[in-house]
Amino acid sequence: MNSPDTEFISILGSTDAPETPPRISSRTLPESLPILGLSDIVVFPTMVAPLLVETAPSIKLIDDVVAGDRLLAVVLQRKPELENPMPEDLFGVGCAARLLKMLKFPDNTVRVLVEGLWRIQIKEYTAREPYLIAKFDLLRDLKEDSVETTALLRNAQSQFQEVIKLSPALSDQVKVAALNTEDPGHFSDLVAINLNLELAERQKLLETASVKERLNTLLPLLNREHEVLSLSSKIQTEVATSISKTQ
Repeated sequence: MNSPDTEFISILGSTDAPETPPRISSRTLPESLPILGLSDIVVFPTMVAPLLVETAPSIKLIDDVVAGDRLLAVVLQRKPELENPMPEDLFGVGCAARLLKMLKFPDNTVRVLVEGLWRIQIKEYTAREPYLIAKFDLLRDLKEDSVETTALLRNAQSQFQEVIKLSPALSDQVKVAALNTEDPGHFSDLVAINLNLELAERQKLLETASVKERLNTLLPLLNREHEVLSLSSKIQTEVATSISKTQ
């Protein structure tokens, strides 16, 4: 699902409304949510992601969500090529989300902007037509206030700052958030969202409720990314030096 190159239409209120949408309490969530299968992206809490919706059942889902409470769940598919995945084709952990903006196109596709809210564990699918609906449990962060967790957080923060220095693709907003996010759960999700990871690695991090375990999983991934960026930077410098010598 690629980012569209055009502007979205807000569905949260008037065009004069502020860009920051109102907060939602987990206590106001319904007991079941429509399920949108994702082929090539894992959505985390706090993450805002553009999605391309192409199939008739998914477009029907989006239309109903827009007309209702604007809440849905987004779940990664086990096989990305499936157009209409069934429950057995989806992972058991996804993300409750809300629809922020939508734009319909003449080719019968829809671009939407969703905001991840909370991890969820699918309990039971209650409907398959016209689209999937499922009951769920919130998968809350399991936090451990210990010296080890603090040390893991500090280590991850230090490594992520090194990655940021070598990665011009990361926005200033991410850099500021990384400096000001002290909650280990939120920080681990921030890194997972912005690190160059495989889908399976992202899904594993989404499924990991233990914050300490999440940080332990992230540290080698951060180290790997730092090594790749360092090597890439070294190669670019060597190529530039070689070119300058031949001129």
